[in-house]
Amino acid sequence: MKPLQFRSDYAHSRQGLSELTRLIDDVFEVDVSPLDRMGHDRSIVAFGWWLGDELVANVSLFERRLWLMGEQVRGFGVQSVAVRPEWRGKGLFRDLMERALDFADARADLVVLGTATPDLYTPFGFRQLTETTFSAGLAPKQARPGYRILTLAENRDLAFLKDLFARRSPVSLLASACDDPALFMLKAVTTPEIELIHLPDLDAIVAVEGRHGPSMTLLDIVASTIPSLDAIVSALGYAGERIEVHLTPDRLSWTPEQEARVDNGHMVRGVFAPEGHSFMLSSMQV
Repeated sequence: MKPLQFRSDYAHSRQGLSELTRLIDDVFEVDVSPLDRMGHDRSIVAFGWWLGDELVANVSLFERRLWLMGEQVRGFGVQSVAVRPEWRGKGLFRDLMERALDFADARADLVVLGTATPDLYTPFGFRQLTETTFSAGLAPKQARPGYRILTLAENRDLAFLKDLFARRSPVSLLASACDDPALFMLKAVTTPEIELIHLPDLDAIVAVEGRHGPSMTLLDIVASTIPSLDAIVSALGYAGERIEVHLTPDRLSWTPEQEARVDNGHMVRGVFAPEGHSFMLSSMQV
């Protein structure tokens, strides 16, 4: 059998992207190929073990641009952690994590990841974050609907979203991110129940779920200036009874009635200033 070869030169090559797409689909049954059309994050650095032309194990880093307690912080995110089943138990995951974290630690003080298997990452110094969802009842009010539902299958809508991302204001100064739009777009494409809606009077795009039910969830806002929650609800013409907000609401001119602590899957390594406060980082990522 050919020996395995370590490589870190493939994150932006056609062959590398093709193999990474195949690995993620085979291991997690998640199709990331829409990013070939929508655009990959150019900040990604990949660490992988290859058997000839086949990628058998991978860990990737990407740049995180965060607002934490009123300050801009640059760190790294971990993504695309995958090992083919026949190669597990051979130390490849640990090896690649250590290589990736050595790279990150030399350049930043914070590494963030999202996972449903936190026990895999605690040995590397990661700890789970407790986050918060925010909610309140909605009083009847006069709505002024003015919106357009976006579809990222349309080049016009894709270009518009990218343009607004380039002008994006942080949705929260307490805890939020202004990252590359790649994972946001992939989340929207792979989760049909999420709607991306343009509110032209507010120069904003919102990601929402449950717009036709009694309770709507606001997942994220992409805007040059963050509008108030009342303005968003009015522009959507939403007439339901309740709103849930799955982002830190300090810029929404709104006071929630209830807060609920949740595990949103985020783990951190390093100093994370909002820890101990009520916050939520957007889950608009895959």
